[in-house]
Amino acid sequence: MDKRKEGVALFITLMVIASIMSIIAVSFSYLEKVQKDAGTTSAIIQGDLLYKNTTSVLKRFFPAKRDNTEKLKLIYTMPLSLSEEKSNFALNLSCRPLITAVPISWLDKELTAKKVEKHNLAKDTLTLVMEQYDIEEPNKLEELILQEVRGKSLQNSDFKPRVKSKKGIVSEKQFDRIIANYRLLYDDPKVVLVPWDRYFSFVPVSKQTKIDGVYLTAEFISVAFDIPIEIVLDSWIEGESNLVGFLKENSIIAPVDKNIYSNKALNAMHCEQSYAYQDRFYTFNFNYIEGRSGNFEFNGKE
Repeated sequence: MDKRKEGVALFITLMVIASIMSIIAVSFSYLEKVQKDAGTTSAIIQGDLLYKNTTSVLKRFFPAKRDNTEKLKLIYTMPLSLSEEKSNFALNLSCRPLITAVPISWLDKELTAKKVEKHNLAKDTLTLVMEQYDIEEPNKLEELILQEVRGKSLQNSDFKPRVKSKKGIVSEKQFDRIIANYRLLYDDPKVVLVPWDRYFSFVPVSKQTKIDGVYLTAEFISVAFDIPIEIVLDSWIEGESNLVGFLKENSIIAPVDKNIYSNKALNAMHCEQSYAYQDRFYTFNFNYIEGRSGNFEFNGKE
């Protein structure tokens, strides 16, 4: 890297740290007010405050519909750890790319904005993964997944919920419950050996949703483009490689649908934040997609 690029990288790094420090400054003033309170309630309040301030910083630093490739690379490779001795406060923030494989909600044609190619990609990926890992009841597993995607999953068919279930699988925890249910129903331990997050993304989808063409997983590329995983692992570098260039370099003739894959890194990330409060560590996580944050989950004490 030349000196100019090193200077730019350093400047961006300093901007990140300065931005995150603004979170700490606000948090310290509030911490002094609640540190005498006992228990988890105060920790949850503190977590909510941190979440709001962190997402506010992300919106300023990763504005929607902008090319933030270099800044994204930094936050993915350099988790932030900050502490302050006087109040014994500490904070850790780490983020990773969010849509690195096909959104599993594309299994529902109604959620693909009438783009049949998106549905076919999700359908083919699921079929190939179940074959590859020798799932014993593939039709039953697909049925359970589709019920959840379509918002028609009910434990008791005689029970009519007051609130209509939303469509889509929007988190890994939601998908994990499906896998646990399938294993319990059909006694198939192989289902838990599948690295599902390497083949699917679990996010809310819209007609604008695309897969991150810069941070694709090797496993998904192998299935989607019918390439031996050894070849992908040998030459694909997440965050560095380009999908079109990768296919060309490996003499693979396959179209790259611009409606499915982005040509630049997406402003879509999953972040986990941990913080020390009253000598205990707490964590929460959330998604940030094009200026919007969601799927907040408070995980409690570590």
